Amino acid sequence: MSDPLDALFFPRRIGVIGLSARPGTWGRRVVELLRSGGYPGEVFAVEPREPDPELPSLDDLLADGGLLDLLVVAVPAEAAVGVVERARRAGVGAVVLFSAGFAEAGAEGRLLQKRLVAAAGDLPVLGPNCLGLVSRPAATTVTASAYVERAAPAPGPVAIVTQSGAMGFVLAALLDQRGTSYAYYASVGNEACLPLTAVGSYLLERPDVQVLGLYVEQIRDPQALARLGRRARELGKRVVVLKAGASEAGGRATLSHTAAVAGDPLLFGALCRDAGIVTAADDESFADLVTALQRPVSLPPAPRFAVLSMSGGAGAVIADRLTALGARVPELTPGTRAAVAALDLPGAAALDNPIDLGGQFYRGADSFGALLAALDRDPAVDGIVCCFTFGDQFVDLYRQLAGCIGELTTPGWLVWACPPDGAPVGAPSGVVHPTIASLMRALPAVVREPEPELTDQRAPLDAKAAAARVAARLPRGPGVVTEACAGPLLRELGVPYVERVGDAGTAQPRDGDTPSLSYAVKLDSPDAPHRARLGLVRLGVPAAETALVAAELLDRAAELRLRDAQVVVQPRLTHTAELSVGAVRDPQYGPALVVGPGGARAEEAGAERQVVRLPAAPGAVERAAESVAAGHPALHASAVAQVLIRVAELVTQAPSLAELDINPLLVRPDGSLVAVDSLLVLSADDTPVPVRP
Repeated sequence: MSDPLDALFFPRRIGVIGLSARPGTWGRRVVELLRSGGYPGEVFAVEPREPDPELPSLDDLLADGGLLDLLVVAVPAEAAVGVVERARRAGVGAVVLFSAGFAEAGAEGRLLQKRLVAAAGDLPVLGPNCLGLVSRPAATTVTASAYVERAAPAPGPVAIVTQSGAMGFVLAALLDQRGTSYAYYASVGNEACLPLTAVGSYLLERPDVQVLGLYVEQIRDPQALARLGRRARELGKRVVVLKAGASEAGGRATLSHTAAVAGDPLLFGALCRDAGIVTAADDESFADLVTALQRPVSLPPAPRFAVLSMSGGAGAVIADRLTALGARVPELTPGTRAAVAALDLPGAAALDNPIDLGGQFYRGADSFGALLAALDRDPAVDGIVCCFTFGDQFVDLYRQLAGCIGELTTPGWLVWACPPDGAPVGAPSGVVHPTIASLMRALPAVVREPEPELTDQRAPLDAKAAAARVAARLPRGPGVVTEACAGPLLRELGVPYVERVGDAGTAQPRDGDTPSLSYAVKLDSPDAPHRARLGLVRLGVPAAETALVAAELLDRAAELRLRDAQVVVQPRLTHTAELSVGAVRDPQYGPALVVGPGGARAEEAGAERQVVRLPAAPGAVERAAESVAAGHPALHASAVAQVLIRVAELVTQAPSLAELDINPLLVRPDGSLVAVDSLLVLSADDTPVPVRP
């Protein structure tokens, strides 16, 4: 065995400790499933309480454990620690530890898990609190789950690794419905010794694995996950992740809008995007993505599809859904249309795109291969989607059709509706989907993003120098830097910022503003970072009333006993939209920029935001700027990019900067940007948070 994890997935000798004669117990279930699954190796009862006439036994783990590639432990948690320690000393290859009662059980369990880790040393231990593993190429089923006794399609090039054992089999069942199944499955449980990423890395290197599916509830090492995604990209393989659970950033104190919205989902999504990992929204989309990505398919941006169905309605629905995804369903080229028309397709209702073969499509079944070949030859077709119903009545025909689609040079998919017994038996992996919706959930993952027009992302020398000056002027120690100080610092950084009025009512209108200019009057104090919520911001104040409003706000600050209270007066500027730009230094994911809606929408749930992890990957700033500018016709993407570049430079040079918030950043009628409010949050020290390698 060349890899330590070979002992887990390709064991030649398996021992079970904690084996009971009672049916239904975990150890007994493992033995039964190994036998019924055709496991070709040897199985031993280890230190059995009573002899088992059907199993050879090893009476002393320390003396005989070296014979075992894999030891399955089904004893109580307290006893399991000693078993694992003896297994390591004996030279056992690996351990599957079912036992619960460790870190998931509270403080005492966490201490017990630390003892377990020490006892294991460098011994590969899957678990504890796990549901085991399945290695179908090795006919090795080390689990107690009843799922593995169900009939399933032949394994595809898929491996599944999950933190929740039961959820892993739920996902496997959804794959079964799509006519494919996993080759390898592992439940990592508490990940005391073997993290999910380590098991995933091992399986990703397997030549018979094309897609690695992960179900996670907590990301313990984001950088390891990113490395896994990048390795998959090097190998031409794909990783699909379904993440569940509450935001890991939810417990962190947040003072700025940016930190409030840049929780785990946004930062996790950005990490995955940069690493080439596909994220699934739910269990159904996970199964759809894993199904589709089993073939190394890559479509160009805005791909052109040919649609083939036996129902005009289905063809129209598919065309509409493809268009909504940004794809195109163009007319067939004259040559392809002529080739299709020359075929024997009795009852065909439409020979343009979408092609409608009509309700008696089966009469022309002999011509399906030639029809697909004609579409395959057309260089103006990037992908082919076929949709056929009554799948339980034409099993052989649809299986033949799926086989033809799988052999095309042009990527193609078959929507096989109503298959027999819920699964299109015998269909090629990655070709068949049960519904139109299933296919549409998967297609975006095989479409390449358009390459942005790359500009020089390096901050200009003046920006670097300005960032160095601003970083040096930041206060030491934890605290909040409110707008009275943050605004001038950002202006020095090179971020366009509204001029503060020195004395209330003395400012003149800026060029392009109306003579009836009004003002924003804001109370500034480090004790009131969210001053609007306290009624300490007044908008639309006439020039003649700014002094009076300022006095009222200072009186209110005295009532609230706010420290260092002062008034900031700014002219109200005409604008067409409000943005927010911020930065957050997350303890797990590292630093990132966030740009999205501003003003009252800054913390709106569901609002579209762009995240750029730092240091920025090539094209990341451009993509974010273009996405933001696309929603505002007057806004230039380059203006957004320059603000992001300068903020990123400050984050790089000021490791004590934990949060930065510019909100709102106004879009002016001429397309320029100007900030009118800001906040900085400093951490307790200036120790840099590690960033991605």
